[in-house]
Amino acid sequence: MGVIVCTVSGKGGTGKSTVSSGLAIAAASKNANVLLLDLDAGLRCLDTIFGIDEAIVFDLSDSIKENDLKKSIYKSGNYDNISVVPAPGKAEKIDFNVLHSLIESEIKNYDFIILDFPAGADFEAYSHFPDAVFLIVSCADDVSVKAAAVISGGIAPKVNKRLIINRFDKDMISAGFYKNIDDIINTSQTQLIGIVPADGELLLLSRNHKLKNKGRALRAFDRIIRRISGENLVLPDIKKI
Repeated sequence: MGVIVCTVSGKGGTGKSTVSSGLAIAAASKNANVLLLDLDAGLRCLDTIFGIDEAIVFDLSDSIKENDLKKSIYKSGNYDNISVVPAPGKAEKIDFNVLHSLIESEIKNYDFIILDFPAGADFEAYSHFPDAVFLIVSCADDVSVKAAAVISGGIAPKVNKRLIINRFDKDMISAGFYKNIDDIINTSQTQLIGIVPADGELLLLSRNHKLKNKGRALRAFDRIIRRISGENLVLPDIKKI
């Protein structure tokens, strides 16, 4: 039975979709089968990140209308075991009752199903996936961390939720521009599961459609996937993140 992962954020611009993609690549690199669903209707980007945007004929709205998720599943060009469901091309409300049913029918076919939610506190939508692992993506700046705390506080208490600090820059923290890691955890009120570095390779992901096998970014995502899978990994030295 596959694991459902929901990536969420309190505000836009935290790099949530890049994190979703990186996690998918890390899991696929371990031979896991991954299904990525872009839920940001009207502002989809996972199709561009994985280089399938020109191939799209059907999207999530078509699958929901016809009750067939397979209709809008596209294989990634660089990763045979990553499949992507693009979000609707126009802004529209997603029927999460139908979506949940479609995911349940497909979960046996994948090791990970990653739902890339749009930014914002859509707690009603989140409530359809009480057994999922919720990854709250935040940068280290005060606004992002405050927004992460809002999301954390609104998710049901028994739901498995964890914090990812994205675009981590140790020099900015050492200089006092951002909170330190402990302060970020305390303010967000969420247990940390991983830190993703500020890495130029991630800025080029939508152009290259892949990550270097031994790069800093993929190592960071690999640690998060291993923790989701139950491994007890110690946070590496800040200089090695």
